[in-house]
Formats: sequence, structure tokens, C-alpha cells
Amino acid sequence: MTLESWNRSTGRYVLCQAAEEHSEDCKRFPFERIPKRVFLDTNVINILMKYCETIFDHASIPQEVDATLAVDIEALMHVFYVGARADWDILGSRKTLDELSRTRDSSLPGELLEYAFALVNQNLDDDDHRYAADFGRKLIEAPFVAALPDKADRELIGNAIGFGCDVFCTCDRATIVKKRDQLRQVPLRILTPAEWWAHVKPWVALWR
Repeated sequence: MTLESWNRSTGRYVLCQAAEEHSEDCKRFPFERIPKRVFLDTNVINILMKYCETIFDHASIPQEVDATLAVDIEALMHVFYVGARADWDILGSRKTLDELSRTRDSSLPGELLEYAFALVNQNLDDDDHRYAADFGRKLIEAPFVAALPDKADRELIGNAIGFGCDVFCTCDRATIVKKRDQLRQVPLRILTPAEWWAHVKPWVALWR
């Protein structure tokens, strides 16, 4: 399953949208709602590194990848391709570093930690990190995130809020995405990579 198709002659992705469909997408996803400061859940960073050749070099998605993961991989490919020209902030936290250091895939930790280290330190100083870390720890017991069973998820969302992010991007559909209707008091949006791309897609021409 793919979101777009690659045009070899032009070297660009074709959005495959009729004019009516594009107009409808612009109404559903207005420009002012494009995520501007996005916090990446640990599972998203794992995907970035495990499928880096697809996301950053546009290699084919391995056939054994299931359909949902394939959509997220392709969405991240498009978002990062456009994001290279756009003025967006993409962040992680030092809590993310802790989680990545415990990854089960022994072939990836070094690369993951190197990427995550760069991610969590871009344009941020120690005060930013301390504030986000403190906010994350305090949020763990907050009643408005009690629907999330995993305290680490609560803490990461707290980190994102502490950094002033407007979106928390996750691939965890079974827990976080499934529970987001119970997280209406959280002052940011929870989106999957595919949903993130859906917000960007109608406006891609602005960064071509």
C-alpha cells in the first residue's frame, strides 16, 4: 500500500490527487494546522533508523513489512523530504535516549543513539531539557493522562508539552492512539506519521 507514486522521469513524487480531492484536503487540513513543532515517540525514531534507506534515500519498502507499518514508513519519507525545505522543529528528549539505549535490536543502538542525541540537542539548551524532563516526571501522576497505562508514555508526552510541541507523533496505535479520545485535556495533538503527512500533503507545493 502506498500513499503516493514516484515519477522516474521528473524525479518527484506524484500526489495523485484530482483538483476536487485536493480542494477537499485543503479544507480538512488547513495550512495553519500544519504541525510546526513535533515530538517523536521512541517507536518513530526506531523506524527512522531501521528503515533509513527508504525514508532518507527513497529505497523500496521491504515486501515483508505489514501494511500499517509500510504506510507510516512512506509517510515519514514524505514528511522528511518536505521538511528539509520547511521551517519545522522535530524533537525528542533525553528520556528517549534512555529508552533507545535499552533497544532489543543489537544492530541498531549505536546509530539510534547517535541520531537521537542530535535530535534532542538541536536548538535546545540545558534549561530547555531540564524543564521538559521535570514536566515529564510531574505529568506521570496527572489525572488527565491516567488513561495511558504506560508511565513512560505519560512522561514522554510531558516532555513534549514541556518543549512546547504542538504534536506528539507515535506509531503506538494499540495504546496511545487508541486512548487519545480520553486525553482531550492534553495541550497537543497526538498523530500517527500517516496523519502527520495528511496535514502536510495539501501544501507540499509551497516547499518545492
